Amino acid sequence: MSCVVGIVKDNKVWLGSESCATTSDGERRFNKLEKIFRNGPYLIGFVGTVRPGQVLLPNYFKPPKNVMDFPDAIIKQFGDKGCLGIDGEDQTYCQATNFLVAYENRLYEILVDFQMNEIDNYSAIGSGSDFATGSLHTTSFTDLTPDKRIILALKAAVNHDMGCAGPYIIKTQPE
Repeated sequence: MSCVVGIVKDNKVWLGSESCATTSDGERRFNKLEKIFRNGPYLIGFVGTVRPGQVLLPNYFKPPKNVMDFPDAIIKQFGDKGCLGIDGEDQTYCQATNFLVAYENRLYEILVDFQMNEIDNYSAIGSGSDFATGSLHTTSFTDLTPDKRIILALKAAVNHDMGCAGPYIIKTQPE
């Protein structure tokens, strides 16, 4: 359980996360692995199972040059590293992690079924995403800077979702 949020504004992408991880029993774990990291030209944020996020770190994964190839590249990486599942009902690939990916001033979501969507304004993923999305919506009508909007969205997630906790981390693409 987690929350990662992204905002696109003025040819820049901001990603922010809180710092908690939880076990399947709901026990909180605070670890040093950040949910947002850089790999080549990409800024990647993830929620869900930690291992798929780890195998996309630069020392394990060389990302594709074309962002549209990203879902296929992570399917291959997850298969190679044992992180890929098959949905029994319709035999499609799946995994237990969602991603926000910033690339060339654009924001993309890659969801558990590997569908990839470009995001125009903002998005949030994870167990706290409903609260964060509500905050991002209401602050979109203000003059607040993206980093302040992200902090407010993450605070909403932390306040209302037991799987989220600070501290908060914000990174931008480009830096």
